[in-house]
Amino acid sequence: MAVKVIIFDLFETLVSEFDRGHPSTTEVAQALKLPVKDFQQEHQNLRVARLTGCFSDYTAILHYIVRKLGGKSPESVIKTLAERRQSAFAAHLRRVEPEILDMLNEITTSDVRLGLISNTEGTAVLDWANSPLSGFFQVTVFSNVVGMVKPDPDIYQHACENLDVAPSDCIFVGDGNSGELRGAAQVGMLPFCAAWFLRQHTDLLGADIVKQRAAGYPVLHHPSELIDRIS
Repeated sequence: MAVKVIIFDLFETLVSEFDRGHPSTTEVAQALKLPVKDFQQEHQNLRVARLTGCFSDYTAILHYIVRKLGGKSPESVIKTLAERRQSAFAAHLRRVEPEILDMLNEITTSDVRLGLISNTEGTAVLDWANSPLSGFFQVTVFSNVVGMVKPDPDIYQHACENLDVAPSDCIFVGDGNSGELRGAAQVGMLPFCAAWFLRQHTDLLGADIVKQRAAGYPVLHHPSELIDRIS
């Protein structure tokens, strides 16, 4: 396979959102004085709406859930939760592991171009322009902007059209969440499971998380292994 483009996932592939201080759904529910399980269920029910830009920001999501569950949380609490979350995600995007930057720098010395596809609510990537990652990518596709989420084939096709490349000339690298590797394969890309962050968090995600997420596709245990695949 002659690789022309590598398309990356963002979270748990290029940066990890673990251990950086953003409030969990349990903490958010408790701060809003809402039943935790009810809040988590409503948050999950809104997944597609959250990721396709149906809400203007995280505060709008919280306002919606509070109203849906009949709560009366103060505006100041919602604002504080949103600010904490945005600050945490800004930290995720700015603190990129050296081996990730080494991998991207090495790829840029070749003729291979880079793209990015991320399922995101939008507020999580507000600080994208200040991330050391942002300069590496010719095309970035955020789900909240295009109104599509992985593994919808259309979001991969959208990225390829903007990169002027056929899916069959692309490698897709992601941690495998949301069935993204299957989605990439369905449009003709060669998918790889990025296992480096998953392996760091097996205590939270489970010992067999890499096997689950890889779903039979090739696994990369360290960023440098991708370089070996395209050399």
